[in-house]
Amino acid sequence: MTDSKDRRGVRHVTIEAFGKTFKNMLPGNAEDLRTLEQEGVIYAEFGDRGEEGEFLGTFTRYRITLTPAEIYEYVEASVAEQQFAKTFRETMDFTAAVLAIEGEKYRKRVTEYGEYGSRPLKNGSVIDNRGCSASFLGPHLESLVCGNQRDRYERLPALGNQGNQEELVHQALKSVAISARRMASRSHGRPALTVANEYDVQDLAEVALSAVFPKVDREEWTPQNAGSAKRVDLIVKDEGILIECKYVRDARHAKTVASELQIDFESYHWHPDCRRLFAYVYDPNHYIADPESFSKDLNGLRRKQDHEFLVSVVIG
Repeated sequence: MTDSKDRRGVRHVTIEAFGKTFKNMLPGNAEDLRTLEQEGVIYAEFGDRGEEGEFLGTFTRYRITLTPAEIYEYVEASVAEQQFAKTFRETMDFTAAVLAIEGEKYRKRVTEYGEYGSRPLKNGSVIDNRGCSASFLGPHLESLVCGNQRDRYERLPALGNQGNQEELVHQALKSVAISARRMASRSHGRPALTVANEYDVQDLAEVALSAVFPKVDREEWTPQNAGSAKRVDLIVKDEGILIECKYVRDARHAKTVASELQIDFESYHWHPDCRRLFAYVYDPNHYIADPESFSKDLNGLRRKQDHEFLVSVVIG
């Protein structure tokens, strides 16, 4: 089984979970099914908001624990979405795709969701949301996984929880931008230390990670594939965690950095220690117009042949 792309270039993945085969899933949805099966939770990152609801430019990562009934409903909704998607790919007919859904409850949800196919946005445009993932979940689960039930969320990492290594990486990488700002304005008249390129970002990331992990290695080569190899910026080998760092140079680079990362991700399938890949994107001037969508498009499960790993993007 391998990753695949649809006619619009959107990447999909096929996985086994809950004793079922889920084909052509969005990577983020596939990751959710995996963590639900293994831990009974979903991990999500939501934008931080001020008192008046304004986006503060930062994100917080949460663990959302689902009840057994909610897990069952999530899986059944995912199965219904599979039935819809398979028929729609074959026929390009929404009516036929809806009729292919075996459960009447899910057929009704999809056809009644968001004024079926004509949800207006704040800017006046209208989106076609027929068959979107949220339409299968029902109001309660959609609200839960989309950030609207904050009393159900556990901010990560929890105090005293040192076992969740991946969440510690998230927090360490988020500290890089804070450190960079602090070093740019030093006390007692000391000269500023500026972050000017990816090597500077790697240095700060290594320092932050070394405060958490006893052994962080620099720039190890991935095994050669088709005569080429790539350097891994940072690796926590004992945990199977690799980190790639990017520095967004200007507005033009902001438009291509996602494509650069997608190309780089392919080389990590050949690295035997890669179970989790973090892409740290340092964007001090906020050239990335929509960081939430940028991360969402790249996050999730990647699979090629018998190797798979999870991607998490952290923007600083």
